[in-house]
Amino acid sequence: MSKHNFEAETWKILELLTHSIYSNKEIFLRELISNASDAIDKARLKSLTDTTFLGDDNTFEIKLSIDAEKNTITIEDNGIGMTEEELHSCIGTIAKSGTKEFLEKLKKAKEDTTHNLIGQFGVGFYSSFMVADTVELETKSPLDTKAHKWVSNGKNDYEISESDKKTRGTKITLFIDEANKELVTEWKVRELVKKYSNYVGVPIMLLTSPQPSPSEERESKDSKEKTWEQVNETTPLWKKSKSSIKPEEYTEFYKSVSMDFNDPLTHAHIDVEGMVSYKSILFVPKEKNMFNDMRDPSKEYGPKLYVQNVLILEHAKELLPVWLRFVSGVVETSDLPLNISREMLQSNSTLDTIKKSLTKKVIGEIKKVMHNNEVEYLKFLENYGPLLKEGIHYEPEMKEEIVEVVKFPTLLSDKKLSLDEYLSSVNSEQWTVNSKKDENKECCKDGACDCHHDNGKMIYYITGKSRSEVLASPYLEQFRKNKVDVLLLTDPIDEWIVQALHEYKGAMLKSVTASDIKLKEETKEEKKKQEKAQKEYKDLLELVKNTVGVEKLEKVELNPNLGSAVWALKTPEGGMTPQMEKMMKAMGQQMPAQKRILELNPESALVKAMKKEFSTDMKSKRLADITKYAYAQAILLEGWELEDMAGFVQMTNMFAGEYLK
Repeated sequence: MSKHNFEAETWKILELLTHSIYSNKEIFLRELISNASDAIDKARLKSLTDTTFLGDDNTFEIKLSIDAEKNTITIEDNGIGMTEEELHSCIGTIAKSGTKEFLEKLKKAKEDTTHNLIGQFGVGFYSSFMVADTVELETKSPLDTKAHKWVSNGKNDYEISESDKKTRGTKITLFIDEANKELVTEWKVRELVKKYSNYVGVPIMLLTSPQPSPSEERESKDSKEKTWEQVNETTPLWKKSKSSIKPEEYTEFYKSVSMDFNDPLTHAHIDVEGMVSYKSILFVPKEKNMFNDMRDPSKEYGPKLYVQNVLILEHAKELLPVWLRFVSGVVETSDLPLNISREMLQSNSTLDTIKKSLTKKVIGEIKKVMHNNEVEYLKFLENYGPLLKEGIHYEPEMKEEIVEVVKFPTLLSDKKLSLDEYLSSVNSEQWTVNSKKDENKECCKDGACDCHHDNGKMIYYITGKSRSEVLASPYLEQFRKNKVDVLLLTDPIDEWIVQALHEYKGAMLKSVTASDIKLKEETKEEKKKQEKAQKEYKDLLELVKNTVGVEKLEKVELNPNLGSAVWALKTPEGGMTPQMEKMMKAMGQQMPAQKRILELNPESALVKAMKKEFSTDMKSKRLADITKYAYAQAILLEGWELEDMAGFVQMTNMFAGEYLK
């Protein structure tokens, strides 16, 4: 016998497990059954390359038994077993993943009692110590000549000695503590199996006492031998016919594969026979799981992949695109070899075919919910909309299908609209105003063109980092005035969307800052007024450009549609918006300085005063100060950052002081 100390971090986690999530003690049996099932899967896989590995013990099962007198629960499997070295290194998941982050989450969980933490952490084998004061483990691996016994009270150390166990596999005996004696009953163990492990793909056998008949009620239950009873369903849910499955069974199964304790939004039960055959159940979540953050695309995701009843991958990311990483479930196919490697999966045509099919099925199910249950759909969109939008950027061939199931906040509507809803609400007169031939395109010169830039349909949008920021944009003024709706795109991913989605069903996506937007036909008087203003302000516009800096501005022009704003900045056609520039720099990209277009509002009293000052003294310091101050305001309205905030505050104080004189 040899005694060994736990690593410092491991026993800290054991202590936290016992005291932080003790109210969720039921987790222990699910974790131990899951480990036993994994051990059986490994033995099954090993036997594919070594036909002598299993010997005569080739019927897999997990056995559960209780002893009320000794106050014990035993879990035994005939899986791959462990060597002595494995007992030290990988007996439980925490020994491998006992990180500082894990400790911090457990401490936080201890403080916040409102969270249900069952299944939120991979506590694995060590969850035993939530209900047991001592754990004994006996294991025999065909790869080791000896069997070994591991014993610990979960405090500071553990002991390993030789065992007389003869058969392959692992047997774990939990000596249940006094506080959890109610667990040591057949009905409770049966309940926990049904609740958490009902769909484990191997028989779970419970050693049960016979139920006495009325005439035997006075007899001892021990007068008859106990028998082994299977307490789970080994026929996977995805192999059953849809008509035989109850809604609550789908919900139960979803919770078991996703570790989410909310109901799913919807599911897709798929059975495909053909050139590529597979069965699958995929689930779309509704609520966000705070411990399963899908914002990081590098995290493991994807459904479980089974081949001929053997679990090949826990997370088969090859079966779903990264933008559907919130989808969970299972996929089983017989069209792959059992010994397929991860590298082979990455370039497998069978998986590519399944992936395309699954992607379309998921989008189809989301579309059904969008049309049939808007309330539930909007909950989903709030939590997973940004991830769904990634598909518009990543999947050029499917971008229109994906954008169909996305809704956006808009300027005039009190609810989010899909692009189809947006287009259906557009006044046809608005399209007529924008229906102009583009004489720079060869197809338009003969007058017979019917391409998209001729139909006049526009989907207007504005991008920014928040709703309050975009609503403050002076470029929205003419849209409010003419009651033309605008998409308010404030998710960071929206910047990528407008670059990937130039048009939708023949309608052009157009930024509200574009210089050629006309929401109504100009009268002759308006045209003459603008032409006159351009001539009168020509020299002032040139001075403004030179004062601000030609390295910052591409040009300066007039725009009478800025409402009460004095100035406004916009991005030149094909240029990079401030939001996109920030994102690129955040990703470590070296970005050249982006020039902007500065627009003056000729209807503004301040601009008129500037023109008057310019006429009196074009070298006026007052005029230069006003120009620099108004440019700084335009930068803030655009959502950009000032290079000299202190200087801006100083100018503000100067102008405020003059006002108070």
